[in-house]
Amino acid sequence: MEFKIREINNIVIYDIKWEFEIIEEIPISLHEDVKSQLNKGKRHFLFNLKDVTFLESLGLGEIVGCLISVSNREGKLKLSNLIPRIRLMLEITGLIKVFEIFDDEETAIKDFTY
Repeated sequence: MEFKIREINNIVIYDIKWEFEIIEEIPISLHEDVKSQLNKGKRHFLFNLKDVTFLESLGLGEIVGCLISVSNREGKLKLSNLIPRIRLMLEITGLIKVFEIFDDEETAIKDFTY
């Protein structure tokens, strides 16, 4: 897993890249980074998943863990730009009902302001 972080209008945006690969070492923890941002007072997060082509239990666990941590601190976490395969996985697992999902980043950012 790789991710880049940027900020727009006090929203921490993670551009996440996750592809099918054999994991030989523990990846950088997205969840640990989100908790660090929460400790800095950040409360609004957007995960841009356009470069996530594969998501297995490790990646799904990271994202769910982030949602729990953000929710526990009265924050919001939204997902955007899901490819059909990832959207289907969230539907099958029932997580589609748990996450706020947007087709594009711009719409998700606007939703934070309402």
